[in-house]
Amino acid sequence: MAGIESPFVKVRRRLVMARIEFMSQLAAFQPEDLSRSLTAEGESPLLIAHHLATIEVVALQQLQRIQSEDNPHFDTLLQLLPVETELGDAVLSLESVLAEMSDRRSELLSYLSQAPLSNWERPFVFASWGSRKFYQLVNMLPLHDRQHARQLATMRAHLS
Repeated sequence: MAGIESPFVKVRRRLVMARIEFMSQLAAFQPEDLSRSLTAEGESPLLIAHHLATIEVVALQQLQRIQSEDNPHFDTLLQLLPVETELGDAVLSLESVLAEMSDRRSELLSYLSQAPLSNWERPFVFASWGSRKFYQLVNMLPLHDRQHARQLATMRAHLS
């Protein structure tokens, strides 16, 4: 069965393509617009990028729970978490957010690359969607990146 791709190889490709799409949208902003609130909710391009890094921490925790518990239950899944617009005293810079995104993605890919094939079928339950599988949660990550890439494109269009 040498011709069959592993679930990790398939999802890695989608994760990379979606992140490139997001990064290309982020790169299209002028430096002065990166920290500027561009939505009614107060979101800026940097806050959205920070959100993606934060989501990967939550995703990794949820994926680890799926692997370590029998059929864990989740009330909130990663893609339903709002972009946090109140960061307290934290000041975001492009450099710090890009480093954070890179670090979180590396951790996630490292974890996924080591997940045995059988673990990709492990179940979990999401309160409003019912029973799902590990691979379905993983497949939400590139969709989430793409959702925010579209959000950045819309934000940029409103700047013109």
